[in-house]
Amino acid sequence: MARATPEKRRSRTRGQAGNDRRTQIIKVATALFREKGYHVTSLDDIADRIGFTKPAIYYYFKSKEDVLFAIVNSIVDEALERFRAIADGPGSAGERIHALLVEHTRTILRNLDANTVFYNERGLLSPKREKEMRQREREYTEVMRSLYAEGVASGELLDIDPSVATATLLGASIWSYRWFDPKGRLSVDEVAEQIAKLLLNGYRR
Repeated sequence: MARATPEKRRSRTRGQAGNDRRTQIIKVATALFREKGYHVTSLDDIADRIGFTKPAIYYYFKSKEDVLFAIVNSIVDEALERFRAIADGPGSAGERIHALLVEHTRTILRNLDANTVFYNERGLLSPKREKEMRQREREYTEVMRSLYAEGVASGELLDIDPSVATATLLGASIWSYRWFDPKGRLSVDEVAEQIAKLLLNGYRR
């Protein structure tokens, strides 16, 4: 196998460095947007915390909204990939719904900064980008809606409208970002499992 030329190695190194800087900007911006709010946080704030100059941030993002969009877009991308993998996997519809709920809650609670920004600040995106996010969310909820409908058809799940079931299950799971305490008694995995059990099995003995 031919070895990469010095020029190609340098190009790969520069590309990796660029990706690392972009990731760093997103990470710091996410923390600041959660701490201070999107409107209050400026690109200067982000640059100061990283130790960049603002022009260095403009190299990767044209505006503060571009940074916010990168945050919310990455969340939806990751969630869709995992949801589809679980929905297409083995197990009954009920088992897969349970796995989807656990994964949904776990993803939210393991990325509290990013998900808090997503749910609190995404309405500040431009109408065009907000429309795009809503379309992506419909793809996301459709995965669970179709799976719930499958469970109803097989007689495994309660016969209620799949859209109502999906909105209720995901909505209750999403709300965990408001009250979960990372320093609390229960771990992310324990909370995710208990939420799924409560939602799917009910609270009656």
